[in-house]
Amino acid sequence: MLIAFLMIPVLQKQFDSFKDTVWNCHRIRTQKETLLPDGVPNHMYDFPEEYGLEKCGWPVTEDQLKDVAELSGVLELDDDFIQSESREKCERIIPFPGDVEPDQCADAYVYLKDNFLNS
Repeated sequence: MLIAFLMIPVLQKQFDSFKDTVWNCHRIRTQKETLLPDGVPNHMYDFPEEYGLEKCGWPVTEDQLKDVAELSGVLELDDDFIQSESREKCERIIPFPGDVEPDQCADAYVYLKDNFLNS
C-alpha cells in the first residue's frame, strides 16, 4: 500500500511525459505488407485525410458525458486504490507524491515507511 501511494503518481507522471514528448511525436516508418499508415501519431490523428484515413470521432458535450456517467453508475464507485484512513496518514507524511522524482523514490519510500510505522 505504501509503495502504491508513492509509485503510482510517479509512474503516471512518467507515462504521461513519455506519451506527450516521445511516443505521439515520433515518426512511424513504413512497414512492408501492412495497411497501417506511417508518420507522426499526433499528425495522423489531426490530419487523417493526408494518410488516406477519415476522421471517425464525433463531438461529445460535458452534459452528455455526465448523463452517461450517471446512467452507468461509474460515479458511485470508489476509484481510490488505498483506504481513506491510510491515504490520509500517507498524505500527512508526503503531501504530494506526484512531486517525487524517480531517483528519489527509494529514499521517499524509506521515509514514508519509517514515519508511517512510527505515527
